[in-house]
Amino acid sequence: MDLKRGTRKVPGGLKLLAGRRSEGKVEIILGMYFLFLLIVILTVEMQMYIFRTTSFLLEDALAASNLASAVIDVREYGLSHTLRIASPDDAYALYRMALKENLRLNDQWEHADHSLVSGPVTVQQYIVYNVEGRDVEIFTYNHNGRISTRREAGGAGRVRTPDGTLVSYTSVYSRIRFPVEGAFGVTVYADKEKTVDIVGALGATG
Repeated sequence: MDLKRGTRKVPGGLKLLAGRRSEGKVEIILGMYFLFLLIVILTVEMQMYIFRTTSFLLEDALAASNLASAVIDVREYGLSHTLRIASPDDAYALYRMALKENLRLNDQWEHADHSLVSGPVTVQQYIVYNVEGRDVEIFTYNHNGRISTRREAGGAGRVRTPDGTLVSYTSVYSRIRFPVEGAFGVTVYADKEKTVDIVGALGATG
């Protein structure tokens, strides 16, 4: 039997056409890959821009809320020129009120159009540092609003807030947690914290 009879010779033109089609498919696949990669990069860049903008806005809101809560004991200041927060409980209540107003949150503590955060904001920690002489009295409120107190003898200029700020004068620290919708609909939780030195803040506004 002649096995060569069943074979056909492919014309050179058809081989060239098939090769061009193969190259064209490769170019399309590579083009789609680079287009997808470009979309991913642009999405990430846009998300980072949103995160940075949100971070700046939240930091300003925290600083303003911390300062709004620092109601000074006027009588004590008149007697001893000591700046201390009169009532930590009242300060905590004022802080929550100011934070809700500054971030334009509704009664569920969510932003109305989710432009800043994509869910409820929670206060994770709020701390009042009352400095009297060289001693520091510390009032800490946790995420449930429960308070714990302690006194650090000789703590002025030695005690630090959770964000690393040295406490030399009466100060307020707070930390909030909030969800942010990331790329491709993935929600992540972020924390933002801020310490305000009352003496420094009053000096800056004076």
